Amino acid sequence: MTAPDQADPLDPEPAAARAAASRTEPAVPVPTDYDGVASALTRLLDSARGYQQAFPEAAAAGGWWNPLPLEQPPTTPTVDPLNARQAGVLVLMSCTGSIEGPRVLLTERATGLRKHPGQISFPGGSADDTDADIVATALRESQEETALDPSTVVVLGTLPPAPVPVSGFMVTPVLAVTRDCGVLTPSEDEVARVLQLPVKELVAAESRYSAVLMRDNVKLSSPAFWTHDSFVWGFTGILLDRMLDRLGWAEPWDPDRELDPRQFRRS
Repeated sequence: MTAPDQADPLDPEPAAARAAASRTEPAVPVPTDYDGVASALTRLLDSARGYQQAFPEAAAAGGWWNPLPLEQPPTTPTVDPLNARQAGVLVLMSCTGSIEGPRVLLTERATGLRKHPGQISFPGGSADDTDADIVATALRESQEETALDPSTVVVLGTLPPAPVPVSGFMVTPVLAVTRDCGVLTPSEDEVARVLQLPVKELVAAESRYSAVLMRDNVKLSSPAFWTHDSFVWGFTGILLDRMLDRLGWAEPWDPDRELDPRQFRRS
């Protein structure tokens, strides 16, 4: 699912995002084995549940995704969770046991699409009335977009929803692991490429940038990643940034390294 081009909608104060991006704590090594990755993601889910119990209203409105410290929830919700449209995305890490470590599943939108052609996103989309729950939504959409076999996936749980203010969506990330994604095939109408990007490369400082746009003489900035001929930014870049940071895997990086995402648009 790809959100519109935007700065960081989960940060009420741009300075907070810059401070978060500029952290200096040493990174925790990314686990290379299946059990290590599953354990790390489970701890992330436990932390998120603790936040939901302590700050239920803030969590329902997307506060967990704000770059502020978790003990300091934002006071102004960006989307009304009671009236929001619901969507689910699959955050799937594949662990083959190699020293390279896990890879995360992403898709590149087809160039023929009317909205946001060529942008990179997690597989997923809007909830249907026929979906049993938001996990079913994420798995169904992932199967439609990439031919992923849901039986190969172990779902660990869901993180708190993240708001997309411009469209009124609340997007719930579904965390999952697999030993083997199997053969993945992009949906002809929706997906140009199916990507499995190494997490070790995503967390590296040399892969990190700020995606910067100028609108009405205002500089809009959000976290981004550039690796394997893939520029990940916008809503997907924000989610990746927050998750990798909360996991402790992200290396300290320089937010003053800037790229204009328009140069990566595909026609």
